[in-house]
Amino acid sequence: MTTAQEIMTRAPSTVQEDDSVKNVGKILLQTGHHSIPVVSASGYLVGMIGERDLIDANREVHLPTMLTILDGLIPLGGMHEYEEELRKVTAVTAGQLATTKVVTAGPDENTDAVAEKLLRKEVHALPVVDTDGKLLGIITRSDILQHLLKP
Repeated sequence: MTTAQEIMTRAPSTVQEDDSVKNVGKILLQTGHHSIPVVSASGYLVGMIGERDLIDANREVHLPTMLTILDGLIPLGGMHEYEEELRKVTAVTAGQLATTKVVTAGPDENTDAVAEKLLRKEVHALPVVDTDGKLLGIITRSDILQHLLKP
């Protein structure tokens, strides 16, 4: 049984939580990655930023349609979506833009389970973290494919 730590990329490209959103975009373009881990100064995973997050951060915010009933405003659609949109467009740093509910893998996790997470959660990469949340590496869909195709 192959584990995550055996196929992960050690010392992956990362950004610091206080890096600018613009710098994150430049790093993603330079590295060709679809997403990148955001880490604290001590190396703990703070979140992930993907291409979609950067695109969302640079588009117009659409105000939610409101329905007025008895002098009260009721948002049609969800307020959560609007708040999330607003959070992204106002983000200045990587830590503010990062998605913090990140699907991760443990170093001893079976690669079949890692592949399953990548597919079910529709993410391009899974950070591999220790039990304290320190980033150890990253596994991408390409890493899984390379593992499956090796002789």
